[in-house]
Amino acid sequence: MQNFLTQHPIESHIQQLVNLIKSFSAPKKRLPVKHQLSADEIIARLELALNTNSPVTVQLNNSLLSEDVSNLFGYIYQNNQGQILVQSPKTHKMTSVLPGTIRHLSIL
Repeated sequence: MQNFLTQHPIESHIQQLVNLIKSFSAPKKRLPVKHQLSADEIIARLELALNTNSPVTVQLNNSLLSEDVSNLFGYIYQNNQGQILVQSPKTHKMTSVLPGTIRHLSIL
């Protein structure tokens, strides 16, 4: 197999291009969209999540022009610069969240 790929690099590039086109044309997994909370409700829930150290699910708008959303699950933290961070309980990875992209916040 390695000899084939080294002797025919154009075919492997074509196959990569075909796979890329297939991935764009494949239907995307759509998450259920929760209702948009008001800014006051989001602030109140963020304060509660920070003070109680409870796990939360945060739904974020991926774009201002579409209904694409993503979910984050974990614990909310705030650093010295005021950034909001969500830490995954499984991987302990910290993800920075822009407050303006928060659509819904559920405290578990």
